[in-house]
Amino acid sequence: MKIGMIGLGRMGANMARGLLHAGHECVVFDRSQRAALYLQRSDRFR
Repeated sequence: MKIGMIGLGRMGANMARGLLHAGHECVVFDRSQRAALYLQRSDRFR
């Protein structure tokens, strides 16, 4: 399933990681590019 996430703060980033870990595809947006890059560099990013 493809899921969109807006906001990668504490809650949003953890939700996105959980969804990625469960095998879902996530499209993410955050005002800070740093937050999206941090998620991309995590070991669960596909």
